[in-house]
Amino acid sequence: MKCKLFCILGGLSLFSTCLFAQFGIKGSMNMATEINSFSQSDIRAGFNTTNLTGYQIGFVYQLMSKKSGFGIETGALLSQKGSTFSDSIDIAKIAGVIKQGYRELNYLDIPFNVRYRMLLGEVGVYGFAGLYGSYALNGKTVDEKTNSIQNTSYPSFNDHLDYGYNFGAGVEFFKKIQFGATMSQGIKNTSTVIVGLPTPTTATNRVYSVNLVYLF
Repeated sequence: MKCKLFCILGGLSLFSTCLFAQFGIKGSMNMATEINSFSQSDIRAGFNTTNLTGYQIGFVYQLMSKKSGFGIETGALLSQKGSTFSDSIDIAKIAGVIKQGYRELNYLDIPFNVRYRMLLGEVGVYGFAGLYGSYALNGKTVDEKTNSIQNTSYPSFNDHLDYGYNFGAGVEFFKKIQFGATMSQGIKNTSTVIVGLPTPTTATNRVYSVNLVYLF
């Protein structure tokens, strides 16, 4: 029994010497949009969405190999997604009141990425790719023409879950500071009914972000 215990402890010790784990804080600026599709050509022509500026902040955990440069990353991030929108006169007649504004959704993101880092002295470059899962917490739709706000809370969501893939790259300094860019694309249909707007047949989240990570 003691021999087995010593073998297990020895194996764990050897495994830990080959890996380097770091916990960090991540902050990002998001440029988010919703990729919509509509069944009617007049709605497609009259309803447009563009990028919404938001933020992403949270914690990351990176487990890297000391020799090969490969590793994994996960975390918990609060992320703002959504889009700005404009509605032409023709669509306003069909859909109702809202003509111009933005839709803001707050998600809890859980990423799981495979990373590769190449060190050049105290400076390194890295790339990563993987999947993410998200849970919608709340949000709002703002009509900038009438200065009205329609809040989106728990009962309003048809489904809180979203998921997709992401990838990115960046530069690392002193194995502690990382500056990079990320692109994430949802693959789940997240279309919902919003009063005053045409309802898309499909909608997916797309986010471009510039991020800064500090590792402890």
